[in-house]
Amino acid sequence: MKMRFWQKTYLFTLALFLVCLNVGILSLTVYTYRENVEATETAVAAEQYYVAMSFERDYDALLEASAKASPSFLMQSYGAYYGDKGLFIAFREDGEELYSNFKNPYSVESGTMVHTDFDGKRHILISAMICDGAYELILAKNVESLDTEFRSLMTVYSVTAGGVSLVLAVVLYFVLKKLSGPLETLRKTTEKIETGDFSARVKEQGNDEFTRVAKSFNLMLDKINEQMEALEREAEAKMLEAERKQMLVDNMAHELRTPLTSIHGYAEYLEKANTTEERRLISAKYILSESERLQKISEILLDGAFIRENKIAMTDLDIGVVLSDVAEKLQMRADNAGVTITVNVTPMTVKGNDTLLSMLFYNLTENAIKACSAGGKVKMSCSGGQAIIEDTGKGMTEEQLLHITEPFYRTDKSRSRAEGGAGLGLALCKQIVLTHKAEMKFESKIGQGTKIIVTFTSRQ
Repeated sequence: MKMRFWQKTYLFTLALFLVCLNVGILSLTVYTYRENVEATETAVAAEQYYVAMSFERDYDALLEASAKASPSFLMQSYGAYYGDKGLFIAFREDGEELYSNFKNPYSVESGTMVHTDFDGKRHILISAMICDGAYELILAKNVESLDTEFRSLMTVYSVTAGGVSLVLAVVLYFVLKKLSGPLETLRKTTEKIETGDFSARVKEQGNDEFTRVAKSFNLMLDKINEQMEALEREAEAKMLEAERKQMLVDNMAHELRTPLTSIHGYAEYLEKANTTEERRLISAKYILSESERLQKISEILLDGAFIRENKIAMTDLDIGVVLSDVAEKLQMRADNAGVTITVNVTPMTVKGNDTLLSMLFYNLTENAIKACSAGGKVKMSCSGGQAIIEDTGKGMTEEQLLHITEPFYRTDKSRSRAEGGAGLGLALCKQIVLTHKAEMKFESKIGQGTKIIVTFTSRQ
């Protein structure tokens, strides 16, 4: 299991504090112990000096009483007296021991102080010359209290250090865990983001460094979301464009397959069949008709590509003149279909392209003628910035009106094929209208005809 940052900080801080605490308390304990040892050594030296002064005074008095007196009795009396007080005393002359109440062997150089162990108890031995250097006084005192006091200090140290360490460990744990709360929140937020929840945000509280990090993190997420949304929109647009292009290709293949099949079939018939001249003329007529249909599909597709890819030159045009010209071109077709065309126009100048607008109204009027049966009427008019093509044909449903300008869409597929329609005319019309920044509106009811209104916003 990997340790978290706050846990590592906790262990490092706790270890560092414990080391500093223990070193500090231990140093203080050792210092106190050394001070006590020095004080005890000073006290032992003072006591030895006092014994030496008393012995010299008594020794001088003894010599005054008798020049030949022996100091042995005096040494024994000092040994017995101070032995009852827990002191060990020995006298030496020229390195030879004259008297000693020591119960254990001892070793000390003249004029020095040493620590030694008698029966497991600590003693201080001190040696000094007395009586003008005639004798050497050796004194030993039990200083076992130094070790007892040191053990007491160590016990107090251990208890204190342990208690302080425990309190610190608990307090430091909760403090660091509390301080690491924002980091934990940030971690949980990143985990949510890893699962795909890009709406997750870090709570911003206070004005410390963690809050600033949270604000920066949230700002970064907002920008990432904006970029992702933009990428998603772009990808969706590309997907829709790809689907549209694929649909265009599929429909185009379908549209081209029918006339090509017909041309191939009739051509094969002419080549292999033994038929009459009338049949040959009919077959040739069908081949010519299907060829014209293919030519029309290609022209419409090329016109649409031209409109999408090129800038169109715009001039001032009179829509009334354009409508009248279109009506004249379609008059023969209308007569053959038994449809009456009427034109009611007034001068209306707009900014536009003559070729494209002629194509627009030619397609709209041609469709209107096709929608009518014999005896039908098509009315063309313009005024107040609007050009209107109105017919008394069979009309369209609401569903048909929703898709009427889509490429290759036909309201009557069988009729469109029979008459050579490719389903591209109104799609091209829509592009022409958009190119002129105009609007095209369809109004239609089944059995009552259709009304197409083209509204121009750029006009004089």
